[in-house]
Amino acid sequence: MATYEIKNLEQTLASSLRGSHIVSTRFSKLTSAGDNYVGLLLAVDVTTSDAKNQEQLPLVAKLLPQNEFLQGFFNMQHTFRNEVGFYQTITPCLRDFQKERGLNEVFNSTPDFYGARFSLDASSTRVDSDALLLIKNLKAEGFTIIDRKVGFDLDQSRLVLDKIAEIHATSFALKTLKPEIFDEEIGPFVQKFTIFEEFSSHEKAFCDSILNLLVNDEVSVKNWAKIENAIKKGVVANCKRNQGGDNRFTGLVHSDLWTNNIMVKFENGKMVDVKFVDFQLYEYSSFGRDVIFFLFTSVQIQVLKQHCDNLIALYYDSFINFLGKLSFDTSSFSFEGFLSEFNSLCQEVEFCHVLVMLRAIYASDENAVEVEEVTPSDFFIWQDSKVCSARACFIVHEFISRGWI
Repeated sequence: MATYEIKNLEQTLASSLRGSHIVSTRFSKLTSAGDNYVGLLLAVDVTTSDAKNQEQLPLVAKLLPQNEFLQGFFNMQHTFRNEVGFYQTITPCLRDFQKERGLNEVFNSTPDFYGARFSLDASSTRVDSDALLLIKNLKAEGFTIIDRKVGFDLDQSRLVLDKIAEIHATSFALKTLKPEIFDEEIGPFVQKFTIFEEFSSHEKAFCDSILNLLVNDEVSVKNWAKIENAIKKGVVANCKRNQGGDNRFTGLVHSDLWTNNIMVKFENGKMVDVKFVDFQLYEYSSFGRDVIFFLFTSVQIQVLKQHCDNLIALYYDSFINFLGKLSFDTSSFSFEGFLSEFNSLCQEVEFCHVLVMLRAIYASDENAVEVEEVTPSDFFIWQDSKVCSARACFIVHEFISRGWI
């Protein structure tokens, strides 16, 4: 069994310990092979003590994967810093803004932050093998992840979209009403950068792997050139981050909202709370991207067949309602304007993005590899499965019937 150790843990936790000291620590791997490729996640159970009593501190430690391909593929010199920045700087900034606008209950859809470092070498400017992010282990509060191969039902999807809308609306109002604060606190973390650059040398094999899911589908065959073009366009678009643009509904976007990054809490069989994790890919972009990606990767197909339009409208209503709570004038933000922007995003970015994620959703547990063993072929060449192909065909049918590609 593998053993894990984190050097100088108490030093990184110092500001959160408030005078206590660490009595003991216990480490265990938090995820299984194939669950997460952007870092090694450890559960860290810390026992602390002060002059009066002991306390249990359940944490998650995120470390860089010891895999040079993944570090370069996800541009972790940039994305690791950004994730720390979201928990350490952006979340408090959004909460402070909400308080200033009169809200009593403020943004709580992320785990609490306990500390971070980029290196043990204080003079270094690089993120290295000793980089560390410490956040609250939400499992200790009863949060869990639903089965990615099942997805969210209708009521669950409504709650997730409502929570997404809160982040979007708050960042949008902050950017509009307090641009100097947005630029100072959030601006440094939403600069343009590139990611997934390995796509360029594997583009054909990658596109062929996606298209192989569709070869037996009549609708796809009739629209083959259109589909292939949309996938190629999406590959290029997904490598460029924080492009912003002139879109109306623009602000902080998670960019990776699927089942594994959405932790939920149940009471008496009903989902009652949602928290989002893995903020390494967030950017300044159009809000519709999160909505499209969440719906078509993480919501049950039968729910989408019956309620897709209603869920899109629900998100818009939640967004507008939350802007109202922030005393923001929403009179010029029409649903028609939102739909126009939403529809254009499907072909430009999210059609390809959604299809790419099918690999992770339907990956066979038997064939999953540990993060240290991942190679380019695990990303660019992947095997078909009937259930994966069925979802891919459903996505194609929906996007074509709606005029999205």
